[in-house]
Amino acid sequence: MPPVTEELLAHQRISPATATTWARWGATVAVLTAALLAMLGSFASAHVRSTEGTSQIRQDGSTVRYELSVEYDLLAAAAGLGSPDAAEGLQRLLERQHDRLASYLTERVTVSVDGVQCEAELVGTGVEDRQGLRYAHSSLVYSCPGSPSGAFTVRYGVFSETDAVVDDQINVADYQLGGSTGTFVFDTAHHEFEAGKTGFFSAVARFAVMGGEHILAGIDHILFLVTLLLGARDWRSVVRLASAFTVAHSVTLGLGALGWVAVPSAIVEPLIALSIVYVAVENIIGGESRHRTFVVFGFGLLHGLGFASALSFTDGLSGRLLGALLSFNVGIELGQLLIVVVLFPVLLFIRRYQWSAYWHTAAAAVAGAFGLVWFFQRFLA
Repeated sequence: MPPVTEELLAHQRISPATATTWARWGATVAVLTAALLAMLGSFASAHVRSTEGTSQIRQDGSTVRYELSVEYDLLAAAAGLGSPDAAEGLQRLLERQHDRLASYLTERVTVSVDGVQCEAELVGTGVEDRQGLRYAHSSLVYSCPGSPSGAFTVRYGVFSETDAVVDDQINVADYQLGGSTGTFVFDTAHHEFEAGKTGFFSAVARFAVMGGEHILAGIDHILFLVTLLLGARDWRSVVRLASAFTVAHSVTLGLGALGWVAVPSAIVEPLIALSIVYVAVENIIGGESRHRTFVVFGFGLLHGLGFASALSFTDGLSGRLLGALLSFNVGIELGQLLIVVVLFPVLLFIRRYQWSAYWHTAAAAVAGAFGLVWFFQRFLA
């Protein structure tokens, strides 16, 4: 570490010894604070508990078929299904608790035409595996009065706040109702849509917002970007690293969302945490290496699979699907751009001061500490 010079600090009116002492104390306090927070676990969880599901809604005359897929454990808790007996199995539990599950779903998933609610029936259940998680598949059939070309309204209230089983959720619904086709995203703030009034551009904007929210709400993704910026030499380096990360995660986001590549989250999430640790350690021992671009590309593939966990589709490849996927990715890129343009100029300003080297090391150590805690949390979980 080069010494703090009189010439550099003369205009700051503090002595080199004082500046060095402050910097060392600041670095020490930062590392100890990070360790304490990690041990307490109050900030060590990189994500709130969230879940994603899918809905496929198809109309055939006066009948509407609704195929719902949500996390099994959450549905069992929300509907009060209990646990299966030792020799029973998950599928048998769904069958035994059919009436209870039917009551829960038909109250919370409703279809109306011209303001009149359709009669609902749960006709089938099943269990499937998606990205290492157990999902419950429920088939609901609605008998609707009135004209088949009437105004259809769908209301979705699964995993509501009163159920208290999850912090956040999204359910991507693909529908064909009343002569209209489209995609709608149910979440904690959007519970209802009317077919034909969810235009293409509104859907695109919604998916873009989802993408931005996903990266800005994911502390691990943000911390990975921060550790990259800490080691980046200049704006050219930032552009190169950000481009490698963008291309890589865009590839695996698309493959994962389309279901063409499926890697269990139990593998992906711990490796994402280790990506933070790796870059943090590299920052501490030597800064940006000549191989970092390739390393970032590899880590970007992992983060893309993490992004894909928030987005999946039930229908085949189509222009509407590609538009949703592209807009979701654009939202991620805008969120990433926001982090870069806000943070990197601040880092460049701080680098003007000699004591910044201490803070660089402290910040990298903090990032590495959280990444390590997240790795063990996810690995053991």
